[in-house]
Amino acid sequence: KVCGDRGYTFRALPMISNAGLFGALGVLRIEGETPDSKGWSLIEGLTELTAISLNKTYQHRQLQKAFEDLRASQDVLVRTEKFRALGQMSAGIAHDLKNLLNPLQLYTDHLRDVTDNRQEIFETLDRMDRVLTRGLETVERLRNFSRLSPEDSEAVPTNLNSMVHEAIEISRPKLSTNEVVLELGDPPAVSLRPADCVTAIVNLIFNAVDATEGKGRIAVRTGTSDGGGWIEVEDKGPGIPAEVRARLLEPHFTTKGKQGTGLGVFIVYAFTQRHAGRLDIESEPGQGARFRMWFPAATP
Repeated sequence: KVCGDRGYTFRALPMISNAGLFGALGVLRIEGETPDSKGWSLIEGLTELTAISLNKTYQHRQLQKAFEDLRASQDVLVRTEKFRALGQMSAGIAHDLKNLLNPLQLYTDHLRDVTDNRQEIFETLDRMDRVLTRGLETVERLRNFSRLSPEDSEAVPTNLNSMVHEAIEISRPKLSTNEVVLELGDPPAVSLRPADCVTAIVNLIFNAVDATEGKGRIAVRTGTSDGGGWIEVEDKGPGIPAEVRARLLEPHFTTKGKQGTGLGVFIVYAFTQRHAGRLDIESEPGQGARFRMWFPAATP
């Protein structure tokens, strides 16, 4: 190249980093004034550093885009998971309400039969009032969920024997054809949400009634072990096969066909987990089934 009366030469040095081409560095020099080896080393080093900087900038932009995409996907996943959890909780509350409201219908029929017995009417109304109270507390769980408040924040020291008596009272209309045996020990107070405890016991009792087809013996017990208290419901039904027992804790798994929701045992299991407890299941075909809920003793 010629500029005025002076000649120039041009050399392009490609800017390459990690097999990526990010441009070229143009070197314009006066003819006859060729840089020495140190000069060329400096220029080549500058070219290499520039390529590395451009590569890092490119990688940073790619990482930033990937992070934004990941965050967007995470937001979608969180919303999806919350809707799934809300749907599962709604199904569980519907299941619990059905168990609580079924006895109410039987209680109203009983009221019609004892219209001349004032004392019996008041006692039945008291039972219905307790059922309605537990039903309202069950619905309250949805509002707690929408506020994202931890459910165990409402846990209080609770007498397990009182919970059993209340659950038996609610379940009495459905237990009318079963032989019910109460064997209550002296368990320590445990920290839990009373409404959920009553619901869990009712679930286990109703399952026992279904297993015995309303004709067998059902035992409800309380006791103490491992530094805590427990409640168990045992039936003398046909028992649970091993392949069914392995899936009992799966939500929506049922052996009752269209009449079952598959949420009863799962709700009980979730309740024990929320309150640092556990659910033990023992059953053999032909030997009935026993469900035990254990909880650690409440801290003074």
